[in-house]
Amino acid sequence: MNESVSPETLARQHRQVDHFISFCVDRNLQPVDISPPGEPLLCDYAHSFAGKVSGATARSYITAVKKWSLLRGFRWTGGVYLERTLKGVENRTPSSSIQEERSPVREEHLQVLQEQARQTPNDGFIRCRNAAAFVMFYGQMRAGEALSKNVEVDKYESHLPRVKDLAAPNDRGARILKLPKTKTQRIRGDQVIISPLNLSTSPTWAIRKHIEVNSLQGNDPLFAYRDTAGVLHVLTKKLFLKSCNEDWRPRQIPCMTGHCFRIGGTTHYLLSGVAPDVVKALGRWRSDTFLRYWRNIEELARVHLPVAGR
Repeated sequence: MNESVSPETLARQHRQVDHFISFCVDRNLQPVDISPPGEPLLCDYAHSFAGKVSGATARSYITAVKKWSLLRGFRWTGGVYLERTLKGVENRTPSSSIQEERSPVREEHLQVLQEQARQTPNDGFIRCRNAAAFVMFYGQMRAGEALSKNVEVDKYESHLPRVKDLAAPNDRGARILKLPKTKTQRIRGDQVIISPLNLSTSPTWAIRKHIEVNSLQGNDPLFAYRDTAGVLHVLTKKLFLKSCNEDWRPRQIPCMTGHCFRIGGTTHYLLSGVAPDVVKALGRWRSDTFLRYWRNIEELARVHLPVAGR
């Protein structure tokens, strides 16, 4: 069961179980009292979050406790009363726990980045940054699928793509990028379709120019650049976002996170009239959770809903 989640998720669940055990110790409960934890105890634990965190956070802790119980061979006792308690916690979510919706990256934001490339056409870093931005946006990619945490080439993570993972263009000019491992496909990996566009922000053109300017070879990290001395550096997520936001700030564009590129690409396709099921498939969404990331509902309605009287 532990292998079904990422190491980061597993570490978080361990912390959540420790929190539950501390809750029980504070109430002088013995191991026999929580083997398994009865529904009254689970309800008390869930209720302890009321007015402190969001309902989603409380559910996350309960999910960790459930997994911990099942792994120890116990029957899960949570039922209707626990569900009602969690609903109550959700209704008492404090305003401080309600996150504002992230602003999505928009196509015009990419055009701002491209202006910098026009001014410095042989700047390897700018070419690399723009290629990453355009591919992440139009490919609906997670930042963690494209960008490293380490700037050193010899510390490049195995789940990230290399130049050799980018297939040659097909007869339409589209290219397939093989992702060795993703958040939802940890064994087989996944594929991203990179299609040519008749725009200055075309991802296929940007990535071709990036590979050319930075003289990248097959085993090189896909998003890496050469400095003025010709030394190869990996583009990190931190540096990527810092550079993008520095170019956007003078235009009063809000500060973006890595996920803003993925939800921005999704919203872009929906506003362009692409069918939601096609957007879902191209974005490699494994469930309908992508519906939460739809932005600009008024525009979506205009595109997809018929107008009365037509």
